[in-house]
Amino acid sequence: MILSLEALQANQGDSLILYYGDPKKPSIMIIDGGPSGIYNGSLKPRLVDLKAQLSPDDPLPIALMMVSHADDDHIHGILDLTDDLISQDSGPEGPYLKIEGLWFNAFDDIIGNNEVIKAAQAAPANFKKDGEVTALIASTGQGRTIRDKAHKLGWTVNSPFSPLPGSNAVLVRGDAGSSVVPYGQLKLTVLHPNTQRLTELQDKWDKDLKALQAGDKTIVAAAFHQGADKSPFNLSSIVCLATLGDKSILLTGDGRCDDILDGLKTNKLLDKDDKIHVDILKMPHHGSVRNLTDEFLQKVTADHYVISANGKDDNPDQATLDKMRKNIHHQAILHITNNTNSKVKNVPPMQPKLQDFEAALKSAKSPLSVSYRVAAKNSFVLDLLDPLKF
Repeated sequence: MILSLEALQANQGDSLILYYGDPKKPSIMIIDGGPSGIYNGSLKPRLVDLKAQLSPDDPLPIALMMVSHADDDHIHGILDLTDDLISQDSGPEGPYLKIEGLWFNAFDDIIGNNEVIKAAQAAPANFKKDGEVTALIASTGQGRTIRDKAHKLGWTVNSPFSPLPGSNAVLVRGDAGSSVVPYGQLKLTVLHPNTQRLTELQDKWDKDLKALQAGDKTIVAAAFHQGADKSPFNLSSIVCLATLGDKSILLTGDGRCDDILDGLKTNKLLDKDDKIHVDILKMPHHGSVRNLTDEFLQKVTADHYVISANGKDDNPDQATLDKMRKNIHHQAILHITNNTNSKVKNVPPMQPKLQDFEAALKSAKSPLSVSYRVAAKNSFVLDLLDPLKF
């Protein structure tokens, strides 16, 4: 029996592959696809390799593809993947993957109207030049495109969740805690988003987009400059707990820690001390301190912490590393996808900060250690049961 998580080199984004079940015929899930360049650079080469080893004569079966949210650093690689599969669909050999279903909340489905697109069309020229707002509009368009291409490819979208009136199906946590979806021997418990958060987002965006159409960009841009993460896409991230037997992996997307704790509590997954221990915790938002509190690290502990980042936006934040050093008092490993100095313009170097962090851990005699992806490899794998042999 296997349960393994593979974290691919995804620069500033996330791209993960989850394996479970029979080691000779494993079930596979793809979780996010990273930003531009990651599909061809990391994700596709790995999927092609898996097909050659596991399914040489037929398309490689993928039990589920999950896009946590519509930010470019999670969704771009999945958009490239859908384009690739559509182009292969008309070729002699057909697509190299057979994807059974997609979990993804397109933002215009979440807010229940087309105001985002209307706002993009109506925005003044100077507004369209604003990088943050342009990113919001672009991510919304990418989400709509992936949803439409998923339908073209015949994938089920957000099954078994029900469509909202006049909308596509939106994946949302049951507020009574009934959020467990079985995938063979694996269980996915949806912790976030919940209907309250989506309602808040809808109300906020209805107001903000009216201000956008009137030419006031301060309303939307302000979401990026506050202490806690208030990006609408991040706040609507799909957050899941994957469990097989007594092993567990917490997949957080760019979710915020208070929302994650609320989902754990609603699903009755916290113990009498309001705590939970998981085997793997994919740290929220690439190690951004805007998505992290001391309380979260004290209540959600893990054997393995994973940060996917390359220094862009200063992730992982120094404050995040400080919080981990101060709050993790058990034997654990922090796995980081990059530790080399990025060659990307305006991306700060990672090595000095990480070297200082390791020195601080050693000085404090901390039980927390740090591991990095080997530079010559495109990923690292964390095995919770039998090791992967492919």
